[in-house]
Amino acid sequence: MTGGVTDGVTDGVTDSATGEAPGIVILGAPRSGTTLLRRLLDAHASIACPPETFLLGAAARFLHEETFAHGLRIGVLLGLGYAGFDQGEVLGRLREFTFGFLRDHARAQGKPRWAEKTAFNAFHVPAIRRLCQGHVRFVCIHRHGLDVALSLEELVQKTGGYVDELHRYIRQYPEPLEAFARAWIDSAGALAQLVEDDEHALAIRYEDLTRDPEGTLRGVLDFLGEPWDDGLIERALGGTGGVGFGDWKTYGRATIDSSSVARWRGLPLPVRSKLAALCNPTLERLGYEPVPVIEARAGESDEDARRRYELGLMLNRMKRGKPKTKS
Repeated sequence: MTGGVTDGVTDGVTDSATGEAPGIVILGAPRSGTTLLRRLLDAHASIACPPETFLLGAAARFLHEETFAHGLRIGVLLGLGYAGFDQGEVLGRLREFTFGFLRDHARAQGKPRWAEKTAFNAFHVPAIRRLCQGHVRFVCIHRHGLDVALSLEELVQKTGGYVDELHRYIRQYPEPLEAFARAWIDSAGALAQLVEDDEHALAIRYEDLTRDPEGTLRGVLDFLGEPWDDGLIERALGGTGGVGFGDWKTYGRATIDSSSVARWRGLPLPVRSKLAALCNPTLERLGYEPVPVIEARAGESDEDARRRYELGLMLNRMKRGKPKTKS
């Protein structure tokens, strides 16, 4: 963690504006383990984290600005400025409106502290920083970009549509896996920058959380200034934890495992190489090993490429259809 804006949050884990422990904002690219982390934190005796509220994404849209020729900008903050409202006042009102729902939820749960998680907030990081920085603690969760792309493809197949935040990527990049990889690059890069800039932002990795749940979670709670809560993991996975929007997979599992880690290794080699060439700089920035990039074979015909691709698909189907053996 590196230094950044700190007004409002002190080393005593208190928001000087309210006298309460600061809120917690979980951020991560969709399909990065944000729902699992939400359920774990919600099971803590002091933290209430509801299912996805979409509050911060809505607040980010409220703050959206557009720039026209000659640098002319329009937006709510600028418009209200002409009406005599200072930007700090507008942000304060919006912050109180947004945080108020989360505080009320926490109080209804009998807990002193709120947390918020909505996966697609990762596409609104600059506006969320503008609204929240200095008043919350950010917990950012990263997952390998190629696994995220595969999981987003699965999400779209399950839900039958694209959320607004993915539309521009799909319009610009007709190959879905490339579109999802580029969406991950942008969101993961914004989160990495947040952690580099703000000492009250922490980054963890999904792979570490699944490999060592207790150790990783203890680190998160220590960062948040909260004690370890015995039985937390078991409670988190023992019930639905308030089912709402989110990753349905976590609700069907009674344990934390690594079965979804490194699924990208099963991609056909040309597809894997193309995605790796895009994702490797961000992967390395986040501490992952780069994925080998295999250059296209010189002189290979379209027919040869098609056959090689079909062979890869056939092998993947055979792997998925192979019955698991008991050890």
